[in-house]
Amino acid sequence: MKTKQETQKDSKMKETKKRSMTKSLIWRIFGVFVYATIFYLFTKQWGITIAGTLIHHSTFLVVFYLHERFWIKLKKNNHWLKPLTYEIILGMGLGGLIVLLLTGSWKAVTGITLTYTGVKLIMYFIYDKIWARIKFGMEKNEKS
Repeated sequence: MKTKQETQKDSKMKETKKRSMTKSLIWRIFGVFVYATIFYLFTKQWGITIAGTLIHHSTFLVVFYLHERFWIKLKKNNHWLKPLTYEIILGMGLGGLIVLLLTGSWKAVTGITLTYTGVKLIMYFIYDKIWARIKFGMEKNEKS
């Protein structure tokens, strides 16, 4: 549990774009392995698994960065809605569309997106908590 002084100190710090980009890149690396595994389990096709993984993660590299910057602007970076909007709305919506376009199968969309979203929601909460303790890419907020 943070002390009142630690909370006040954190509010005087802001996350740099370099930090957001670093978080996005590391998140994508984790995601590539998880997504490819799940995609292959449902399709049993290496070619479509590789294509789906590349398209998904190229798209979401940008989406994650923009999502991080959006929540920074809201000044509610640790709000519980943050992972839910990312994983459920963006992940299932856009991610499901990618799966549908590649496979043409609603069964694959349902299986892949539900499994991937469940796993990633758990990972996201943990990932966010870890980054809350890392000081890299934090700078003094001149507005405080």
